[in-house]
Amino acid sequence: MLKMLSTSKFFSVFVLGAITLMLTIAFLFWGIGPKDNATISYAATVDDIRIPLDEFWRVYDNEYKKLSDQYSDPEEIKKLNLEQMILGSLIDRTVLLIAAQNAGLTITKKELQQTIINTPYFQKDGVFKQNIYLRALKLSRTTPQIYESRLKSDLLIFKMSRLIGETSELSSYELKMLESMEDNNKKQLAEIFRSSKSRKTIKSYVESIKREMEIKVNPELTS
Repeated sequence: MLKMLSTSKFFSVFVLGAITLMLTIAFLFWGIGPKDNATISYAATVDDIRIPLDEFWRVYDNEYKKLSDQYSDPEEIKKLNLEQMILGSLIDRTVLLIAAQNAGLTITKKELQQTIINTPYFQKDGVFKQNIYLRALKLSRTTPQIYESRLKSDLLIFKMSRLIGETSELSSYELKMLESMEDNNKKQLAEIFRSSKSRKTIKSYVESIKREMEIKVNPELTS
């Protein structure tokens, strides 16, 4: 993979959207762990896919640090039920991954290359550098194989989310409101409406297929 990256020409910017957020998630290691290691404790399972406990706590620690910058009082953070939020997000992510795989969605080598090559974190003066890429992964205590596998899952989940979100439609009330707006504000408001509608559609989809899956959680390990 690295040889391909170092010798290939620049691809156009990968336009799946929200890629920075997704790469941040990948660096926080929202990956799905191996299923056959009996020594690993699991925060939850979705069908036969397990969410490792260390993944849960790694994401939790990162989110807690972010919230600590926003809230000076730890009690305010405690009120957010962060543990439940993180576990719920990890489960939803796994559900979407399973749904994407069942739907036959895939991520091509080119899509993976485009994402990595166009990540500013791996660039110098706007150009992808293999040594920077390797050093960044080493500092994050991971390997190219593991990182690319997890990134591929993130891209697959995002692709599935985008397809689901595209099925959402604005209500007649929202359309009328847009028609009454001036052109300067109409585009911005339309984007807000569509973004909100898309999130709700994705959430509804996830909740509906959850009912068809076997989900088990270990609350004593995540609280």
